[in-house]
Amino acid sequence: MDISDRLNVTPVEEVEPFLELTPALVQKRRSQGRIIFDRFIRNRVAIVGALVLALLFLFCFLGPLIWRIDADAINVANVSSTLAGPSLQHPFGTDDVGRDEMARVMAGGRVSLLIGLSSMFVAIFFGVGIGAFAGFYGGVVDNLLMRFTDVALAVPLYLLLFVLSASFTDHTAKSVIILIAILTWTYAARLVRGEFLSLKEREFVLAARTIGARNFRLMVRHILPSAAGPIIVNATLLVGANIILESVMSYFGFGIQPPASSWGNLVSIGQGFFDVAPWLVLTPGLLIFLTVLSFNLVGDGLRDALDPYMTER
Repeated sequence: MDISDRLNVTPVEEVEPFLELTPALVQKRRSQGRIIFDRFIRNRVAIVGALVLALLFLFCFLGPLIWRIDADAINVANVSSTLAGPSLQHPFGTDDVGRDEMARVMAGGRVSLLIGLSSMFVAIFFGVGIGAFAGFYGGVVDNLLMRFTDVALAVPLYLLLFVLSASFTDHTAKSVIILIAILTWTYAARLVRGEFLSLKEREFVLAARTIGARNFRLMVRHILPSAAGPIIVNATLLVGANIILESVMSYFGFGIQPPASSWGNLVSIGQGFFDVAPWLVLTPGLLIFLTVLSFNLVGDGLRDALDPYMTER
């Protein structure tokens, strides 16, 4: 008699197909990326934020392909048609010289979104570099870089933005991106430094060092991927913060200036006509609010999804 028959045990060949269909085993087979994605899509608030962001990007970047009206062209036949309210011909109304407000909001949105995203990438690049070197090498390097970061944090942000903008920028999108980036890398640097300090003594880093991995390879190939979660979350939140910075600068005349459009200077221009045409302020202001709120909701969702200690629900 076969041993499996005497022990009343089902052969492995018969059990294995059933084990493959077990939900627990299927869950274990999921990749880390799939687990993160599943956590994110279960966060309904974050999904709403992502959908709103997608609609805003479609509106600003693909909208002009459908709404073929020049943002700088005067679209009214007489002066009485200026400051006209929303209508089928001009859904967002017209401004004080007869330009279509919807076309101008699209153009301003492209500038504001590009400034927010571009300045975020530049700030994250510098912040990750400074924080990585400070956290990995420690000692004198850490003290010098972090004291420099503390000095940058101690200076009032808006005051420094206004002074530098008035003195060294030409009020183009490129100069605004550079100015915002060099003043917003500090939080990313402190975050990355903390992550590197906690990760550089972990077993996988020590194992890589024992087989001959050099410092730069340890930083880029081993430690930095493990710190990617907090960096991604910080980058997402930084986009919204940078859009607010650009809007404040443009509102006070230190950022993008007419005839170029951004949501900030559209609010500034429309403020003078708020009594007769409030939509000139409310429309770009509402878009700023929705954009920043959506980026923050997505950032919160990514933070929960990337949390390694978060249990499956």
